[in-house]
Amino acid sequence: MDSHRCRVLLVEDDFRSAEVAQAILEYLGCDVTVARSGVDAVGAAHHDTFDMALMDVGLPVMNGLDATRLIRADEQALGLRPLYIVALTALTMPHELDECMASGMNEVMTKPFLVERLQQALLNAYRVARWPRRAAMPAISPPAMSRMGREGSGTAETHVAC
Repeated sequence: MDSHRCRVLLVEDDFRSAEVAQAILEYLGCDVTVARSGVDAVGAAHHDTFDMALMDVGLPVMNGLDATRLIRADEQALGLRPLYIVALTALTMPHELDECMASGMNEVMTKPFLVERLQQALLNAYRVARWPRRAAMPAISPPAMSRMGREGSGTAETHVAC
C-alpha cells in the first residue's frame, strides 16, 4: 500500500449504501471495486488483489460471514497474503460481533459509521500489510468498537448512514 492507491473491495447489496461508501472511499483516495453478493466477493478476491474489503454481513445468496470463510480458505490453500476484511453491519450484539471475528474478519464497523472510523479501518489495514506478524490479532476488539460507535456523536459532515 506504500506506492499505490489503496484498493478496496466494497461488498454491499444495497445500491444507495454502496454508492455512499464508494464515494467516501474514493474521496479518501481509494480505488474501489463493488461486489453485490458474497459469491461476487469470493470471486473478486480470488481473481484480484485488494488491500482491504468492507464486507456487509447481511448479503443475498451468500452472507458476509460465509464469504469471509471461503476467502480465508482460498488464501490458505493458495498461500496468499490474507485480505484485511472489515465487517460492515448493523448488528451490535456482542455475540453477533463475535461471529464476525470468528468467521475470519479482522474488525467490525457498525452502521451507520463515521468517516473517521473508516479512515481508522484503512490505517489498520495498512498497519497489518506493513507488519504482517500482527495480523493474527484484531486491530480493534469488538467490545472496543462497540464503545467507539456509542461514544460521542458525529457531525452532519462525518456521520454516514449506510
